[in-house]
Amino acid sequence: MKFGFKRIAAGALALAVTASLCGCGDNGYIMTVEDISIRNGIYLSFQQSAYSEAYEKIQEQNGSDDSSSDTSVIDVFSENVESKSAAEWIKEQTIKYVRRFVAVQKVCGELGITLTEDEIKEMNSDLQSAWDEENFYVQYTMGFNTLGEYYESFGVGIDSMKEIRKANALSDKLFLHYYDNDGEYPVSKDEINTYLTENYAAVKMLTLSYTDASGNALETDEEKQEIKDKAKAYADRINGGDSFIDVKYDSDLAAAQDSARASAESSYTEDNEEGLTKEEYIQKEVDDVDVTKAEKPEDLDQFISKDNSTLEEKLTEYIWNAAADGKAAVFEGEGAAYVVLREDVTTKDSWEEENHEDILKAIRNDDYDKMMEMTYQNYKVDLDEYLVNTKYAPEKMLKQK
Repeated sequence: MKFGFKRIAAGALALAVTASLCGCGDNGYIMTVEDISIRNGIYLSFQQSAYSEAYEKIQEQNGSDDSSSDTSVIDVFSENVESKSAAEWIKEQTIKYVRRFVAVQKVCGELGITLTEDEIKEMNSDLQSAWDEENFYVQYTMGFNTLGEYYESFGVGIDSMKEIRKANALSDKLFLHYYDNDGEYPVSKDEINTYLTENYAAVKMLTLSYTDASGNALETDEEKQEIKDKAKAYADRINGGDSFIDVKYDSDLAAAQDSARASAESSYTEDNEEGLTKEEYIQKEVDDVDVTKAEKPEDLDQFISKDNSTLEEKLTEYIWNAAADGKAAVFEGEGAAYVVLREDVTTKDSWEEENHEDILKAIRNDDYDKMMEMTYQNYKVDLDEYLVNTKYAPEKMLKQK
């Protein structure tokens, strides 16, 4: 669980979650965990997260997910989660989140892990902008103009969110303290390479759609074969020693020029300002086409997740069965021919560096969670029974729109 500024889930929940009570004060305190007082708003924000998690678990239990054609509403509070009533599970999970929120701060304090003034200033500035700016998604799904109005409607003020964001940033630093290259329990390069090899494919790819220059779908096998032959010619050039950068540029330029030619064919008028003939006009439009050429081979790298690929299923399967030998081959897909060149993902050092923290979390997040749970599981909690069990009870605070 990350203690970040909660985004409005665009897929995690099929329905908007909002509050049934308004005017809940963010400045009050609902409990004390060890020596840290917890604002009402912090608790209510974590309660939202717990509700979302319960919703997802119920979906899994019922054999449904966001991609399901079943659009029926889940009545969360009529369901059980992990052999407990949903309301009780949400309450316990919320307190668990609060305990961890406290644990992060306490452990960081003990280890001398802090945030700089500039880091805090930047976080608060970003939060204020997100809080105040009109947000179309929030307007459409929640009926509020801004994210701030949405959170404030159920008692979560900006001060609570500032504390949550700070805890999230501290948690990131604490994680790296344990698992980074120079951490207490560093993740080895071999383990990183194993994870990358098992989960990501590094490819360079050209996509030649089965469409004409105007974007219309090709109908005949002969027309589609011309596209496949072009893809084969590009693959042969790459395997013959031409750089992928040059081949990609030529492919992009040819496609852009074909599109410009088709557009000029239909847009030409005899009374054009420059007095050009149709042939001259078309040639000028084609000559004016400009496409960007990549500067470095790595600029054209794509990284395909084995479990979360956005490519068509058969193309993803083809990529994962291809040898990572840097040789180009053609895959004939349903809507396009693809020139695919798979490389060794463990050689992509710049990409690994850019995504280093996320990769470490994918490998060690479960260990980190267990370590934190061992830290906070015996924390003393003094809570306001009325607020937790009555006024802010999950089934009273949360409803489905």
